[in-house]
Amino acid sequence: MSDSINPPTSPIYTESSAGTPLPSSQPDYYHDQEQEPLSKKLKRNSPETENETPSGANTGGATTPQPSSSNAQQAPKKSSAEALKRRRENRQRAAAALAQNLKNSGVGRFEQENGFGLTSVRTIPLINQKNYFTEYLKKDEQVGFIRNWRFERDLATKLKKLKQSGGSLEELKKLEETKNFDDFDLKNIENELKSKNGGVTAVADDDEEEDDEGENETEEVRQEKARIGEDVVVLQPGSAYIRIGRATDAVPRVIPNVIAVKTSQDSPEPEILPHRHADGDKVVIDDDFEQQRFTVSKDFRARMRYYKRRILPNSRETVANYNRKQEPEVIADHNDPNKKEWITPDPGRTYYTGDDALALKLEPEWKLRYPMINSNFNEYCPDYKSRQDLLGDLVHIIEDALQKMEISNLASLKIMLIIPDLYDKAYVETWCDLLLRFIGFGKIGILQEAVAATFGAGASTACIVDVGAHTTKVSCVDEGMIINDSRVSLNYGGDNITETFVKLMLENWFPYRDINVANSYDWQLAQSLKENFITFQDADIAVQLYNFYKRNPFKSTEKYEFKVFDEVMLAPMGLFFPGLFQSTNSPSLNSSTEPQNLTLKHLFLQALDQYTGKPNNPVSKSQTKLKTSLNYCDLDEQQLLMKLVEADDEGYTDGALHDVPLEKAIVESITNAALSCGDLTKMKKFYDNILIVGGGLANINGYDLILTDRLNIWRPRVLSTTSFESVIDYLKQLLNDAVNQAKQALPTSEETNQEVEIELSPDSLDLNHIDQLVNQGSILPITILPTPREFDPSMLTWKGGSVYSRLKVVNEMWINQKDWDLLGSRSLYYKSIFNY
Repeated sequence: MSDSINPPTSPIYTESSAGTPLPSSQPDYYHDQEQEPLSKKLKRNSPETENETPSGANTGGATTPQPSSSNAQQAPKKSSAEALKRRRENRQRAAAALAQNLKNSGVGRFEQENGFGLTSVRTIPLINQKNYFTEYLKKDEQVGFIRNWRFERDLATKLKKLKQSGGSLEELKKLEETKNFDDFDLKNIENELKSKNGGVTAVADDDEEEDDEGENETEEVRQEKARIGEDVVVLQPGSAYIRIGRATDAVPRVIPNVIAVKTSQDSPEPEILPHRHADGDKVVIDDDFEQQRFTVSKDFRARMRYYKRRILPNSRETVANYNRKQEPEVIADHNDPNKKEWITPDPGRTYYTGDDALALKLEPEWKLRYPMINSNFNEYCPDYKSRQDLLGDLVHIIEDALQKMEISNLASLKIMLIIPDLYDKAYVETWCDLLLRFIGFGKIGILQEAVAATFGAGASTACIVDVGAHTTKVSCVDEGMIINDSRVSLNYGGDNITETFVKLMLENWFPYRDINVANSYDWQLAQSLKENFITFQDADIAVQLYNFYKRNPFKSTEKYEFKVFDEVMLAPMGLFFPGLFQSTNSPSLNSSTEPQNLTLKHLFLQALDQYTGKPNNPVSKSQTKLKTSLNYCDLDEQQLLMKLVEADDEGYTDGALHDVPLEKAIVESITNAALSCGDLTKMKKFYDNILIVGGGLANINGYDLILTDRLNIWRPRVLSTTSFESVIDYLKQLLNDAVNQAKQALPTSEETNQEVEIELSPDSLDLNHIDQLVNQGSILPITILPTPREFDPSMLTWKGGSVYSRLKVVNEMWINQKDWDLLGSRSLYYKSIFNY
């Protein structure tokens, strides 16, 4: 039976805090009950009693007028302390009943239980105005960019209005022939535009201008929009190829990054590479290569057994016996299906660039030089004695390319330079100086490769894997910005696959036994063999019969027939077994690597911080961890869990990575990207959007299947579950508890607010609880994105740069020659979309 105090819907009240307020929706049940005895008491008082003066009152000898009975009834009556107490208790009971009902219905808000925040955006703490200092907009160099850009926009607006209103030919011609805006009094231009619009600047806001054009769009306006980007040239310099073209072009012009120069000294005979020797009925490269090949072959056979692919016994012996007996067939010139036109050196010329250099008959006084290696300048090559030689070669290559594309009047053009994700500041600044001062472009802008790849693919969030000729780069992009800690650069690529493919074929008695990849003609042959025959398709692995044509300048073409077996798949598997490439043992082909003794001086000075004198090139947590410790895939579960919550070491480690497999680098990059951005749910987005660009891997048939398998094999169980966030929260809670215990153990004499550094011990981890958390989630799927619209993946980065350079926001990023001469590298800091 319910009483009047506890209604049936509320539980029996036990105890509640005194400060619990009554909700506005809860009625006061006892207001009428408390007022009833007061009204009865007032009614019992007679009018005569109300008008009488109380006995013992001091009137002071004067008669005080008494109020009427109506006024006496309206006088405020103060509630007693007992009534106030009962009212407060009733409100507390009602609030407790309401809270209990909300809890039972499941609509209550509990911050600690469900962890729902008000927003996913991190709260920025307030700045203490007394303890900070800023130089923002306090220097002319910071606002000068915007001021000059607005003046140039005013000048362009005046030119457009003069054309529409049919201005004088002399004035139009003068404006159109202008190459430097300093020739004009831009202040008068702005005043003139204001006067025409009644004191308001005639240059409308960008959004309003777009709306007006959208409403009154004519054929002329559409043609003008289509011409946006005609004055922009996009340049992507690579180790093997330079891709350059206008932003309005569908595809770029691809130029080999090589130059043939005439020297005064005769070039020595190139060393025969790869090294090999015959041992009885076998061709041996070296013992280390044999061991690496055995490891890769073992993994290859396990994969074939898993997919129930049958391998015929003695297949390798069959291939070797067939190739050993083959002799070349001489093909007449008129029967050569793809006859190549060779070039005889002209005595009046001193250099040839690009395809002409590769088609040149190399006489003793001519030499090929490669100005770039590993996405940087080839400064350790003995062919370059000074930086002027190297930069001069790059100038010749680019100027010849612009001449073939019929691009002139460079002072009125802009160039968008695509730079590596983990760039070298000296490399970027040297390129900017080269393009502005020596080649003569009017303006320049920079863009990172991974961001350009996302623009080319139309994906805002992705994990970009760029496998080039000499380097492989992995970066995670989130909403158009690279996550800095996710950047990884590996010093192997497509050229290493070519070299390994030649080694594997030589071990099977390749019929062209004198092949020398240090020779440019044989290197082109090896590249064509790799492009035509290498595959990742398991079903295509069998004894296959192929043929190829060997061409040398002004010699008869020779046709060879040969058989291949598993080497067509073992060679590209070196991306997952980098030891097969032997990058540290043999020099890079057609180029040079950094010498081990470091006796040579740098042609380009290292970028240093002017205050500390330490290197200030961008650093990445993934790159540093891979260089100094094991990656996530090679750790056991306890070490992996401890590494996930350990403090970051702020240090700079210079050096290349040669021995990290590609799939492990991808797992490292995605994991550190999710930990760095603070939103662990983005790990699923990165695994769902893995984009392969570059010509080293994406052109191999079946690469997506084997890469997915390798990631699933090596990705740890903790990093492959959707409950990864719960695991991290549990580890952070353990770490916080350990820190609190360490603070309590400190002596009382020490300050209690000092920071305590502590690491988790493996004994404190409850592996059973972690297993339960992992089992609660599902497996994160892995998706390799296909190239959009069957576009060549090696050109996807350039295409993204062309799309980006046509956006209106890029108008604020251009750096002209005057800004570069005045500020130098500081202009990159002020004008780049990323933190340079």
